[in-house]
Amino acid sequence: MRDKTMVILALVVICLGITAPFASGQKTYNFPFISHGGEENPFWSQVYVGYKDALKRYECEGKMYRPPREGDLEWQLNTWKAVLARKPDGIITTIPDEKMFDDVIKQAIDMGIPVLCANTDDPEHEKGNARLAYIGQPLVESGYMLAELAITKYFPGGPPDPKNLHVLITMGAPGETWCEMREEGITNFLHEYGVPEKNIYRLDTTMKADEIQARVVGYLGAHPETNLVLSTQFSIGGYLAAKSLGKKPGEITVAGFDLVPTVLDGIEEGYIAFTINQQPYLQGYLPVAMLYLMKETGITPVDVNTSMAVVDKTNVKQMRERLRVTK
Repeated sequence: MRDKTMVILALVVICLGITAPFASGQKTYNFPFISHGGEENPFWSQVYVGYKDALKRYECEGKMYRPPREGDLEWQLNTWKAVLARKPDGIITTIPDEKMFDDVIKQAIDMGIPVLCANTDDPEHEKGNARLAYIGQPLVESGYMLAELAITKYFPGGPPDPKNLHVLITMGAPGETWCEMREEGITNFLHEYGVPEKNIYRLDTTMKADEIQARVVGYLGAHPETNLVLSTQFSIGGYLAAKSLGKKPGEITVAGFDLVPTVLDGIEEGYIAFTINQQPYLQGYLPVAMLYLMKETGITPVDVNTSMAVVDKTNVKQMRERLRVTK
């Protein structure tokens, strides 16, 4: 019930469509967004659109900071320190490491600068970091859901004998909180289902599309018994690897996260069973809306589950049209 209330609260904020300041002569607030997502990562373009739309709607200023190289956490921390020195009105951030950003976020809070977390949270949530709220997908739960659906709903012929499952988990960024938390959820379900640990392999793939494909091709070539590929990130590795190895659509069950053009292609072609959408637009939009309302009305920010919606062959064309994603 609490999660539903948070989502409803967020939707009310959007539906209100508040465009004018609450008080005349209101200052222009500055809400920078500091992310670990690299400049080449297509997922973050959707977050950026939501962020910019919210800045415009609430007549605020802000800049999204993204590292030239995906997951450059030292760059992110140094950017954090530089941004904090300018004393903005509020900060939006990702927390891709469970300890690295604790001090700067606590420093900001102590300075009276509210900090909201989007997309990637501390594994211990508010107990592990002073951020005021998290706007994003529940990461452990989403990993559990991914594995559960892949095996119980999308596996050809119905749920298999756990001893006959040979699972590859592709790890886009081992060590980063979002990757480890999703892997935790995936593994939790696999163990509950009874899959032997020797039948589960975790592969560091990086986040580069060509590197992902090459590494997954290498693994599948050496382990032809693999019949399930679960990704902590985009499922393009399993899709492109299976296709390049001459596998038939559905011969290997592939599933992962997010809506990017290649993933939508893979679903339509039958190589990807489904993907879980976390609605990145909301992860950019809602933090700005919350910070603005905090400043203007004193509301307390709340955690928001932005989505764990499933996209498969039944709704992929509709989703492509909504996102205006072309082949």
